[in-house]
Amino acid sequence: MTGKCATCGFETELTLHHLVPQSKAKSGKYKQIKDDPSNHLWICRSCHDQIHALYENNILRDVYNTAEALMNAPEFAKYVAWKKKHPDFKGHSKMSNIKKYK
Repeated sequence: MTGKCATCGFETELTLHHLVPQSKAKSGKYKQIKDDPSNHLWICRSCHDQIHALYENNILRDVYNTAEALMNAPEFAKYVAWKKKHPDFKGHSKMSNIKKYK
C-alpha cells in the first residue's frame, strides 16, 4: 500500500505497525486490542525499522502503545526530525546502542 507515513509524513510504500506488538497481545489486558484498528499505524519501512531498533516489544506494549506516545518518545522523535532533514535517505535504520547492549 502506498500513502503518507503516519510518523515522518513522506509519501511512500507503507507497512503496518502494531502499537501493541502482536507477540505481546496474546493474553492479558491487551488481547482484545490485538486486531483493533486503533492498534494499527501505517508507516514507512525505515520508520518501522527504527522503532523496532530503539524499543523492545515490552517497552512498546507498556510505554509507547499509542500513536501520540510513540511520536513523543525522545529517541524516535529525534530520528523523525533527522529524517525530515534528509528526505533522500532510502536506507534502513541500524540497530541502536539502546537495544544492542541490553
